[in-house]
Amino acid sequence: MKPLRLEAGTPEPLLGRTGRTLSLLFPQAAPARRSRTAAICTGLANTAAIALGAGVMLARQTGVPAWDTLIAEDRSIFLPQALLHPWSSLRWPYAGYLELFPRLIADVSARLPLRDAAAGFAVAGALAASCTAVLVFHASSGHIRRPELRLLLAASVLLLPTAFLTIANSGVNSPWYLLFGVFWALLWRPRSRAGMAAAALICFAAASSTALAALYAPLAAARVIALPRAREQAATLGWLAGGIAQLPAVLTSSRSLQATTLARALAFYAREVVLAAVAGYHGAELLRARAGLAGATAIAGCAVAAVVAWAIIRGGPRVRLLVVAGVALGLVLTLVPVLATGRVASAPAVGTAIYVSGSRYAQVPILITYSWAIVAADALLQRSSTGIGRAVHAMAAVLLVAVLLTVWVSDFRYADGRSTARPWSQTVTSAERRCERYSLRSVQIMKVRLACSRMNG
Repeated sequence: MKPLRLEAGTPEPLLGRTGRTLSLLFPQAAPARRSRTAAICTGLANTAAIALGAGVMLARQTGVPAWDTLIAEDRSIFLPQALLHPWSSLRWPYAGYLELFPRLIADVSARLPLRDAAAGFAVAGALAASCTAVLVFHASSGHIRRPELRLLLAASVLLLPTAFLTIANSGVNSPWYLLFGVFWALLWRPRSRAGMAAAALICFAAASSTALAALYAPLAAARVIALPRAREQAATLGWLAGGIAQLPAVLTSSRSLQATTLARALAFYAREVVLAAVAGYHGAELLRARAGLAGATAIAGCAVAAVVAWAIIRGGPRVRLLVVAGVALGLVLTLVPVLATGRVASAPAVGTAIYVSGSRYAQVPILITYSWAIVAADALLQRSSTGIGRAVHAMAAVLLVAVLLTVWVSDFRYADGRSTARPWSQTVTSAERRCERYSLRSVQIMKVRLACSRMNG
């Protein structure tokens, strides 16, 4: 068997051939421009891209704007506790684990005038998604050589079709974006210290905010085996530090679990990940209306299976390994939480609805699916084939891009439960009027009693 060759600059891995095989997952990032002017321009471009991405995220919600709505635990848990217990609430577990990043968003938002608290959560959540998109653009350069395809992958974070059902523009759900960023941060071999710091930071933020980051342990271990140098382990060390911060909360907190069957969990994966990735929100509803839920899921499953087969048969060893790792990781990231919290996959949702309250568990696997599909398209476009082979590769890549763009356009803006929620500004105004009308010193809001003097700052 022909021995695997290591890229220039890649350290000799551990475990012999196994390590050499794993090293395919961690190609060297594209060379960085070293001039001061280039560094400044890159920094300005990244800043502008983050601002633009956050604006796109905020613009996607119809009805009541995202910056005037406060939902879920942001409203019922994190903001009230941050108002009553500033800083100390950062270390409090919730739902069985530490949620440091959402708690930090809450603590910062609690220091704004109360009327602006909802905007603080929404903007922070949008920035989390946008920063993840920019990091993914840079981190994927080792696997995706074409900048336009890396831009497509970064856009998938901002234009995720089912994000507005669960995770967009909020504090409590911002870790889902970070969790996807961990996937690419662990695959990335940044050349600059700034890149290493960014990889370490997003891994720490994710691991200290959701226990599901522990499911990246095989990928982190593969990185240590393939790249046994300390300077290559910034992302791994950030992930490990976040896990250490998370561990006491996981060990000392209790959480109500409701197991389900593997069959139901797999049905959840097929519907929430595979169907949603291929058809998006409106497309899935249209397919279900025409072919039924089982038929729609089967069509989407055949499409994904065809892309997997295409990538494995026509792609090289690196692409095959990444596709297998991506599919396996997507399954694990979906099945583990669904098997543990079985109510999200229980009847009648399995038979009658496409999207359910647990759809947040599917968002990272959807983004990982887009990742390996785009990696495969990039690799095949670079192959030195001629004639019909090159045309087939180009057509397949164009078809992939067309499907993604169609889904993103149809699902760019739509109404969700948040679109019709009571505006946060009305809630604060109502509290202010009670203070004035009855000459109160304090008022009840969000089940918290606050001094009337805090209404405006």
